[in-house]
Amino acid sequence: MTTLSEKLSDLSVRVGDIEARITAFKATKTKQRDRKVSELKADVETFFQELENEIRTADDEVSATWTDMNQSLKDKAHKLKVLIESKKQAVSAERAEHRADRLEKNAFFAIDFATLAVGEAEVAVSEAVDARLHADSVKTE
Repeated sequence: MTTLSEKLSDLSVRVGDIEARITAFKATKTKQRDRKVSELKADVETFFQELENEIRTADDEVSATWTDMNQSLKDKAHKLKVLIESKKQAVSAERAEHRADRLEKNAFFAIDFATLAVGEAEVAVSEAVDARLHADSVKTE
């Protein structure tokens, strides 16, 4: 099983690389960007599925709550996708601008949510470490 430290390290690397990846993304051609966006969406979907499977196999109250939250996130993400028209639909300058504005707003909220999630993760890890240290100290008494 992966340790909390390893999970945090993976998160740190992933978050740390986002800005560089987006900078590189801006410099790519349209077809490459479209392909990359599709790949990113597929990666996120794969991660959702893996997380869902991992949570389901844990089979306890904590994981059940995470299963509910995971499903809620998927449902909300789908609602957002419906609200924002596709690139193919945004054929006029006005519609393309409106789409860009909505996607930028979505990105801002996604970043804020990720920041909140990272904060929650830090709290969860701190509590887990504290609980483990307490359990270890009780064992030695």
